[in-house]
Amino acid sequence: MKTLALTLFLFTIGVSPLLAQTEALHTQKYTYETLSPYQKQLFDDFLADEIPAGKKVADVLTNRASLRNKTRLAEALLFRNHSGDKENAAEILSWILKNQYRDESTKIYGIWKTSIDGDNLDQNWREFIGCDLIIIRKKYSHLLPDDIRKEIEVGLTHAAKGALKRNVAPDYTNISIMSSFLMEYVGTEFQIDELRQAGLKKAHDIFNLYQRHHTFSEYNSPTYYGVTLVAIALWRELAFSPELKQMGQILEREFWHEATTSYNPNLKNMVGPYFRGYGMDMRKYLSIMGIWIAIAVDNEKQAPIPPTTEAPKYGEMGNLAPIFNLGLSIPKADLAALKVFTNSHLISQKVPNNYVGDTLKQVTALINRDWMMGGIWGNRRVWNQIKTGTIHWKTANGDIGWLLVPGNGQTNVKVNVTTLSVYRADPKATTLDLYVYAPNAAIGAFSEASWTLSPMMLRPQTTLKRIAVEQVDPKSIQKDLAVAEAYPTIIRVRYEIPADWDQTKPLLEISPSN
Repeated sequence: MKTLALTLFLFTIGVSPLLAQTEALHTQKYTYETLSPYQKQLFDDFLADEIPAGKKVADVLTNRASLRNKTRLAEALLFRNHSGDKENAAEILSWILKNQYRDESTKIYGIWKTSIDGDNLDQNWREFIGCDLIIIRKKYSHLLPDDIRKEIEVGLTHAAKGALKRNVAPDYTNISIMSSFLMEYVGTEFQIDELRQAGLKKAHDIFNLYQRHHTFSEYNSPTYYGVTLVAIALWRELAFSPELKQMGQILEREFWHEATTSYNPNLKNMVGPYFRGYGMDMRKYLSIMGIWIAIAVDNEKQAPIPPTTEAPKYGEMGNLAPIFNLGLSIPKADLAALKVFTNSHLISQKVPNNYVGDTLKQVTALINRDWMMGGIWGNRRVWNQIKTGTIHWKTANGDIGWLLVPGNGQTNVKVNVTTLSVYRADPKATTLDLYVYAPNAAIGAFSEASWTLSPMMLRPQTTLKRIAVEQVDPKSIQKDLAVAEAYPTIIRVRYEIPADWDQTKPLLEISPSN
């Protein structure tokens, strides 16, 4: 293994408010006419996918359609504002606004239906749809009929009051940031001081929680980091309170620092672990953080998103509407870091998080140019969105190979500059499962001493008995491990854990080399 010069990030960044306010920024406001060719292609492809040629808006407002996605479709049509767009947007909004729960005595007060049929009664729809309606009201009221404008105001009031009643905790990162904005905006605009004060208090709680460890509780989540950036941009761009605007500007700068430190532009992926993740390769499914990065770098070859409307999670492309309406604000140094890999570095970060386990979870990660790895110590929550340990590498054909320690609450993982170490966290755990993807990987490549995954070599060291190396159904991986993208072959390596295992000793240590 080559000796690498490592820059050590004890990743409580500690960016002072003064520095955050004075460092050079790249800012960009968008109109449909000023979009770059690449940005316009993404936007036009999204609209064409939402309203296929030969279809009318009424044809896509089905009982199974997502109300959140259709709100963003209306927002996107108003952003473009070509012939017929405002009329189509009005039709969509009229349909959405009729489908809100307005009984104040219920737990679901103020939410919109997720869909007409098969409604999931998702409480987060207050914030998701409410915040998009605020953008629409703020920027496009002049394009809408009076009755729809008034109904938006009524709907927003119900949503904000419902958010106050729910009172989501500040560690539910993406929703709490949107909730604070929703209440502050509605409370200020419609002179409901209880809402305004609640929104500001929640914003302070979120800001103070971030400042304790300079990270959010939904740490390193390729989808929800993107939602968080949208939510912070709402503070920055549309909040009434100057204080809330300033907190948004500080958080946005610091958060971009964190995100770019965890991102490898050569692999076009964020290093693990993922506290919430829907896939293992951002190039193969739509993550909202991937969409932000694609817009920021404005280059299809550098964008960490798949170039097709058929990609898994393509519905997330609706986030183009709020992103373009709120604009981009990113430190210039961080924008450069999204484009070109600069140096290998080790990350060590404490994460305040209330998942079962330690309230301060420890993350360690290593990023090299052609491979990277990371792990969580202290999580006991069983959840397929959690990726407890990961290794990623560039394969010989330019694909991305990966190894996954799943989020089953049974393991702790830590890394240093040479090794990923897996420990038993659950004394009742009897097996250790690892999942591996590499193009054309065969079971014969997995010997006891080394796994040959050209050009990557993984060398496992363990005294555990290996009881299986087998192909698993990739479709089961999509469901059981929350990996949205499709793979032809996934290999599972299973070890047996003795009942009397000493939990202070690693179950397995893996040393990558290429």
